[in-house]
Amino acid sequence: MEKSKLIVVFRTIEKKELRDLKKWVQSPMHNEHKDVSKLFDFLFTRYQLNATTLKKERAWKYLYGSKTYDDLRLRHIMSFSLDVLEKFVSYKMAKDNSFEHEKKLVKAYRDKKLVKAATQSLQKATKQLQKQVPVDEQYHYHQYELEVLKFDLEGTQNRTRATNITEITKQASLFFMITTLRHAYTARSHQSLKKADYRVPLLESVLKEVEENDYALYPLLMIYYHGYQTLNKPAEEKHFQALNYYLEKQQTIFGQKEQRKILLMALNYAIKKVNIGSQFYMQEAFRLYKKGLEENLLIEQDEMSHFAYKNIVSLGIILKEYVWLDAFIPTYALKLKGSSKNNYRDYSLARLTFARGDFDQTMQLLIQADYDDIMLNIGAKVLLLKLYYQQAYWDALEALLESFRIFLNRKKELSYHKEHYTNLIVLVKRILSIPTLDQQAREKMKEQIASMHPLAEREWLLAQML
Repeated sequence: MEKSKLIVVFRTIEKKELRDLKKWVQSPMHNEHKDVSKLFDFLFTRYQLNATTLKKERAWKYLYGSKTYDDLRLRHIMSFSLDVLEKFVSYKMAKDNSFEHEKKLVKAYRDKKLVKAATQSLQKATKQLQKQVPVDEQYHYHQYELEVLKFDLEGTQNRTRATNITEITKQASLFFMITTLRHAYTARSHQSLKKADYRVPLLESVLKEVEENDYALYPLLMIYYHGYQTLNKPAEEKHFQALNYYLEKQQTIFGQKEQRKILLMALNYAIKKVNIGSQFYMQEAFRLYKKGLEENLLIEQDEMSHFAYKNIVSLGIILKEYVWLDAFIPTYALKLKGSSKNNYRDYSLARLTFARGDFDQTMQLLIQADYDDIMLNIGAKVLLLKLYYQQAYWDALEALLESFRIFLNRKKELSYHKEHYTNLIVLVKRILSIPTLDQQAREKMKEQIASMHPLAEREWLLAQML
């Protein structure tokens, strides 16, 4: 019973809502089944909701005393109870949303031919919608709904009056274009990761419409247009600059949700530029990450993504922001999801101590961690590889390169990451075979490192050829 949908939903009811739920359950308008009322009484009397207190047999005894347990009957009562609970949840959402409330009244009054009352509710709904901040695609959809209701009401009074069809189509178009570009951005992002092929109908028409007309008054539309173009036309840096403009200059008109989306689109572009060696975008990506931290845009539900955490550490090390990382690494490791907080912290500290040249401390940190996360495991192997190379532990390095190669071959789930690290192993082996004083061979190796794609640790490899 503990894992049933009834209990899952019941757990989401806040304490302040329980009183209203009790009234709802007791009202014959919402519940005519006495056994349902009794089952809710059983739930209300539980001090804790766990596997022991929610045993089906306990619930049955509360409902029916010494009657022989009937699992099918209890499941029926639970199903009826869930229906009552879901209707309560739906009611509370509608009650707390004054716009939806007034919109429903407009429809109800319209259907009952109460034009004056419908018009008053339409005006109230319009005022409620105008208070919405920020103006997102749902705003335009709701505005479209109100314009349709207005059209219907005016049509019942005077069919010769000028209509609001232009406004109806405008709001519908804005909703459609924003939604299309938003999903097109997501589809294009997935396409590069999973090699999936998505078709977004009318996308080219939307792009052409935005390019040929002035939509400066609709910043969210422009944001998704520029966001999509950072993926579609990565060579045109103006789209990244536009995202920066909205993030820096117009952030006051957006809520945190929209600001986070802009930040992540800009970061996605910057990180791709970093991956092909752009020094400028290393600084830009680090600046954006710091901004995201300062404005709490990288934390959702008090959690930070492992991806963002690792990227920040990587950029901080490349840019030699060591003192800043001293504070960041332990502080934000606490924000990571799951049980691997300590492993991410220790791995990141190992990278930082390695960058500072404290190889003994690096080895100590690598030894004490248990890397169950596959990418952390790979990261630790790469760091160990660099550690052996820097300290000229050639036998240990050759053994590690072979075990690393076997590890990569066994891990089928690595997808495109596998080639990055396989190429790293190949190049390290070639470097080991170059005679120390053969400058011509070293220059040739530098060319191979620069031209090989994809490749992990390109900068470090090139540094070994200096």
